[in-house]
This record gives sequence, C-alpha cells and structure tokens, in this order.
Amino acid sequence: MLWQYNFNTKVELNRTYPVQPNNMPINDLVQAILSFDKVAIFGDYDVDGICSSLILKKALDRLGIKNIIRLPERSEGYGLKPEHIHELKQKGFDTIITVDNGITAFDAAEEAEKLGVKLIVTDHHEPKSVLPKAYKIFDPKLYHDAYKDYAGAGIAFLIARELLKAKDVPVTVDMIELAGLATVADIVPLDSNNWYIARKGLEYIRKSPINGIKEILRIADRKPEEVNGFDLGWVIAPRINACGRLKSPVLGLNLLLHGTGVEKIEEFNQERLKLVKEYIENIKDNDNKFLMYIFKNCPKGIIGLVAGRVAEMYQKPVLIGTLQYEQVTASVRTYGEFDLLQAFEYASKHLDVVYGGHKAACGVSFNIRDAKRLQEALNKYVEENPIKQEINLLDGVLLKKPALEELQSFDNFEPFGYKNPEPAFLIDGTVTDIKETVKWRMININNEFNVFVNETYKAGNKIKLVVRPYINGNYVSFKVLDEKPEIV
Repeated sequence: MLWQYNFNTKVELNRTYPVQPNNMPINDLVQAILSFDKVAIFGDYDVDGICSSLILKKALDRLGIKNIIRLPERSEGYGLKPEHIHELKQKGFDTIITVDNGITAFDAAEEAEKLGVKLIVTDHHEPKSVLPKAYKIFDPKLYHDAYKDYAGAGIAFLIARELLKAKDVPVTVDMIELAGLATVADIVPLDSNNWYIARKGLEYIRKSPINGIKEILRIADRKPEEVNGFDLGWVIAPRINACGRLKSPVLGLNLLLHGTGVEKIEEFNQERLKLVKEYIENIKDNDNKFLMYIFKNCPKGIIGLVAGRVAEMYQKPVLIGTLQYEQVTASVRTYGEFDLLQAFEYASKHLDVVYGGHKAACGVSFNIRDAKRLQEALNKYVEENPIKQEINLLDGVLLKKPALEELQSFDNFEPFGYKNPEPAFLIDGTVTDIKETVKWRMININNEFNVFVNETYKAGNKIKLVVRPYINGNYVSFKVLDEKPEIV
C-alpha cells in the first residue's frame, strides 16, 4: 500500500521535513530578506494566502524585522496591483514580499521599479513565458524541482525555516500548523513532500492547536485529538475562507493570529452554505461539453465553490461567472484529469481571455460579448482532448469485514486529500439480502457486508462495488464510491 501513497519505505513515511532543494536560489533570497529592517507582506484572501502571510510574519517577528500584512479584498481582485505598490510606499515600505501570488504581477513589478520599491515575489502558481521585473523571484515551478507542487504556505514555510536557520533560531510549532492546514486546504497534491508538511501540521494541531484553529474546532464541535484531513479541508478551511468570500480576509487573519471573532465568522460560513445551495439549484446540465453559467452580480467569493460542486454533479469541467459592467469574472473547476490551463491557452489564441491558476482550478476574466465564442472554443477543445475519467485505484479486495483496529491503522496515512485518497477496496460477491424504505436501500453481500446503494438489486445478483470502510462509533461501516467501477 505504501507505493500507492507515494511512500517507498516505512523510514520515508516517518521523515519529518523536506530537505532543502539543491537547485533553487533560496540562500540568495534569504540573504536579501535578512538585509531589510522593514517589510510589507502582500498575501491573498484564501486560506493559503492568509497562512502564508502569517508564517512569514512570524519568522520576521522572531528575527526583529518590522513587518505588516496586506491582504486584498475580493473586490480588489486577485494579486498585487500598481495601486498596492503606491499604498505601501506611502506607508513607508520600500520592500514588499508577495506570498501565494505575484508571479504574473507584471504591472505591479514595473510600478515598483519606477518607485524604487524592491519587490520580492514568492509564489507557487504557474509562471508565464515572461517573468515580472521583480528584485527577486522564488517559484519552484521555474526550476522543475520536486517542490514545484508546494502550496503557497509550503513555500513560505521553506523560506521561513531557512531565514530562521541562518540566525540559529528554531521554527515554531504554529508555523508548522499553518503550513499543514494550508497544504491540505489548497488542494495541492499530497505527494511525499507535501504530505510531510501536512502530517506534521496535523500532529501539532491534534496536540496543541493555535487559538484560532481551537476556536473553529470548538464551534464545529470537533475534538482536536480527533482532527483528520477531512477536518482540515472541509471544517477548518471553509470557515476561514468564508471571511474573504463574503466579508474581509482580515477577519480570518485575526482569528488565526489572535483567536478572535469566530462567532461572526461562523455566521459568514452559514451564509456561504446557503448561497452556494441557492445558486446550484439554478444550474442545469446541457449538451455543452464544457459547462458555462454566468450570473448577474453573483458574489465572487462563492463562484469557485459552486463550480466545484457542479463539476462533480455533472462530471464535466465547469465555469461559473459573475457579470458586472459587461466584464465576466469566473472560477473554473475541472473533472477527471482534464487540464484547464491547456484549455484556456487554446481559447486565448482565438479571443481575449485572461486566465491563471492550476490545472484543476483557475480563474478567468473576459468580456460578455466573447462568452459565446469562448463556449465554442472550450467545447471544441474538449472534443479534441476528451476528458479522462479517474480510475479507481484499489488497495485490495475485502473478503471479510475489517476489524476496528485495522481501520485505526489507516490513520498513519492521514491527512488524506488530493492525490492521497483514503483507502478504497473492492467487494466482489453475491447479494444475499435486501432491506428498503422510502428513503434508503441497503443490501447484504456474501452474508458479510451491509452497504447502502442507489441501484436496484435482487437476491442472487452478482455485484462488484468499490467501497471505503470507515469507523462509525464502535462499528465498521462502508461508503460506496462506485457501483459500476473501472478497476485497477
């Protein structure tokens, strides 16, 4: 099972931190930062951007370097802009470090150069063929390194660790917690490098979470010692993200920094859930291979959530946009192994569309007049590059119900997440009993497994199911992942 989860040996599984990359200019970057006595940190409005900012701030605080954090509001749009350079310059900052953004901040970099501001870009997003004219740039994707899939907080943690090491100052536990949380929340691949950060962060959160995380767990009725990858990605992160989506990311920053304001943040979280549900109910599938829906004045903070849910519902890539003054701002989510960046690179050759992000999730903007042409271009690209369905990778075949102790051992592989899925198993057998009500249907297989299903079966039917066993109180239960599996 180790190889499937990207771990070659049990020794590697227990490694604590990634080693320093050999081919990235981190030493040069560290020496540059250490030469400054005052720095402005420019982050982003999501969990990764907030955690990245805090990690760097905590390192600079320990080194005695004065600093402030500036997070953009959703209304300002993503990334560093020329007006931010002016604002921070007026506040007396001649050095700006970006975290989780900046690799495409061309206009801001030019403005910084004009004003004599030293701009240091640290980012993990895909660079363009031309780089911004910044004082220093640090993005692992430029170096084809094993660390190219780090989240922004992973990059910030790497920089913070090297900064502190240069002055013989130890890394603090709260930095590791923040890096672990953001690594899971930003849905980067949990390969061996990212998994080390996420695992260590999870372990410290279980032992002694920072006040902000402790407050979220309290209001969500979760015990710190029971926290898992699901809690990081779907309990803690959404509440922090709700601040930037519906109000201000500064609220999430203050929660993680000071442990304040969780009740108000929970109100935003409940409002977020309600809005997402309402918009999803207004979206229907159609014949387009790439689904596009554009709403008037839909809150920008929820369009990514809606796109992600709809992509899973209809099993195709989805663009959800909000229209203001003829300009569409949209979030896009993929399905299967479909590469969104390649799709929009193709579309941008035929019309004016601005895009950026990752293969599985990106942001785009375009004029509403180009919506029909964009739809046609994306449909054509999908036709020429069909969506490859994700095939279930199995960890084994279940012949009998596993014991509780066996399932508890799966915790060694937490946190689960993107590219590190929870273990999945095949049940191959015969339907031996059926129980139904108006609301549910449960079958028994081989007189051994009770599972809830959607399809209709008769006793004696042969059946193959892909299931995920889980602990339900003092019992072992099964979640059906696929009733018609393609199996590897």
